[in-house]
Amino acid sequence: MVQDHRVVVLHASNEPADVERALAAAETLRTKGLPAHVRIIVNGAALDGLTGTEPVSLPPDTEVEACLVGMGKRGITTNQLRPAVRTVPAAVAALAQAQFDGAAYIRL
Repeated sequence: MVQDHRVVVLHASNEPADVERALAAAETLRTKGLPAHVRIIVNGAALDGLTGTEPVSLPPDTEVEACLVGMGKRGITTNQLRPAVRTVPAAVAALAQAQFDGAAYIRL
């Protein structure tokens, strides 16, 4: 099946460093010529990698999304997220919906 707009979902959840690994993977996809929109969906312990004031350096056509359910469990508020980080109500639902819609899923 060929799509006009391909999506790759990178799932970061194990540790804060997974966020930087996901950003590096998104850059690799871009530099290797894969035409796709990249969504980095973050939950669990990796959410700590999204806090702070330093902006996230996003490769082109890439977005980072933090799980609100996980943030609540970890005591993280939206005000603590780094600039450019968006939120999703629940990572599990966002991941499932993306796959239902045909996204390629990669867990880091």
